[in-house]
Formats: sequence, structure tokens, C-alpha cells
Amino acid sequence: MNGSWQKQLRELPVEEVSNCILCGAEGRADRRWSEYLRLAPPFGVLHCASCRLRWLSPRPSAEGYERLYSDALYFGGRGASPTGYAALAERRIDYFRARIRSAAKIAAKGAPLVILDYGAATGEFVRAARDEGHECLGIELSADARATAKAVNDVTLLPAYAVQQLGEMQFDVVHMNHVLEHMPDPLSHLHWCHRALRPHGLLVLEVPQQFDNDLDRLRRGLGIGGRQRRFDAYSLHHTYFFSPYAMKMLLKSSEFESLKLTTFNPNSAPLRPFSAGNVILRALLGLADRMHCGGNVIEVFSQRL
Repeated sequence: MNGSWQKQLRELPVEEVSNCILCGAEGRADRRWSEYLRLAPPFGVLHCASCRLRWLSPRPSAEGYERLYSDALYFGGRGASPTGYAALAERRIDYFRARIRSAAKIAAKGAPLVILDYGAATGEFVRAARDEGHECLGIELSADARATAKAVNDVTLLPAYAVQQLGEMQFDVVHMNHVLEHMPDPLSHLHWCHRALRPHGLLVLEVPQQFDNDLDRLRRGLGIGGRQRRFDAYSLHHTYFFSPYAMKMLLKSSEFESLKLTTFNPNSAPLRPFSAGNVILRALLGLADRMHCGGNVIEVFSQRL
């Protein structure tokens, strides 16, 4: 364990977010999930009993997150888990192709879509969308990720400050894959997405169902995982933790109609490498989703009202 990078994480500039962004209620300390993330002081988790929303507080400030995401250790270095980010990103290509085709089917536009991928990481979604014949722009905060996108996927991504350069441009689809949970104010960001979409445009997003999925419950019960193994960059990178109920409230508050919400995506369920264990895992996640929205992700296709 590298004490140097852990010390850097503990010394990031911090801020407190005391109240729920949905109802304004004061958050309550959630020590169970602070332990789940292996958080070290000064960081913690709060929750709203009414909205079923959890969030990190204290958390890194804007300056703190800029430092976190600008550090090469975040994208697969020694201070981040999981390692092997590049291999994980490459496996997402087919998964993204399936999502793009689903969006095109729902949009039923009969022409190539104009898509914005917000939080494009290393550019795999943008690459897949362009391969499918659509026009796609990507925005990414991390300079390291943008460099990788160019080198590996031949995709030029815009830096976060370039949002201002989009002006009045509107999109058929705004896509975010495991991005909204990183946002300092997801409600304000969804209002921005609403303005960036054309009338009846699609918001397509996926976030982890990090605390309340049956897979992690099973792992914790068997003592074989289901929690962070150590305090590292991935303990801090999520600012909010969503349940299906909180996600529906968030979409409604930002004037989106949910067309489809699921907690299981068969295109991303682990069947590679093929094994009996992965077949069983896929079946369990599908069953958990059908029974009580207990899968490990929250995937939403929603439409601007």
C-alpha cells in the first residue's frame, strides 16, 4: 500500500454538502456505507431517509476533484481500482453499440442522430457512435483520458470548459455512462441536459446501484467482497449514490419522462470469459432486476418534456 498517494487523497481540498438536493432535508451520517467505501477522514457519507439518496460529504471540492481526475493514477494507476482500465474500456465497445442502436430505435428519426457523450472517458462511446453512422461529440474533464482517446481510438474529445463553446447547439441524444454519480450537483446538470436536447430528445444514462444491489449483498454475506478493499481514488470519485426511487425523483424534478428504467443490462453482464459462474451471475442479476430492481446498475432512457 502506497502511503504517499493515500496521504495525497486525504489532503485534497474538501467541502461539505449538508442537505438533500431533491427535498432540502438535512442529511444523516451513514457510517455503514462510509465503511463500505473504506473512507478515511475527513470524508463521509450522508443519506436522506425520504428521498433514498446518499451522497459523499465531506467530499473533495471542485479543486480537489480537478486534482483527482488530472492525476494519471486515476485511470488505472497504482492508486486506483480496478487496474487494467484499458482492457475494461475496450470491452465496452459492443455494449455501447447495442445502446446506440436502442437509442436510434426509440428516437425513430430515420436519419443519423446528433449525439453528445458527456464524460466520454477514453472515447469508446464516441468511436462506436461514429462507426454506427451518427454524429457524436465527446466532452471529458481528464486531460489524461483525452490523450488516451486520441492515441487509442483516434477520437478528439473536448475539455470540460468547452461546454461554453457549444452555445445554442442542440442534440438528439445526450449520453452519460457512469458520469452523473460524479457530478457535484446532478440536478443542475440534468437541467443543463434538458436545455441541450431538442424537443423530445433522449437522455440516456447509466449509474451504478452501488449500495442496494443483490450482487453486493450476496458478496458481503459470503465475505468475498461487495465493498472497497482499500481507501483509494475510487473511494472518492462518486459524489452521489442513487436508488431507482431517487433516480425517478431526479428525472421528474428536471422535467424528463422516464421511458425505460432497468437495473440489469444483459449487454454488460459478465459472460466473458465464458464460465458457469458468469452464466449464473447473469441469471441472478436478471432475476434481481425483475423481482425488485435489485440489479447492479440503473440504466435509464428518458425523454425531454
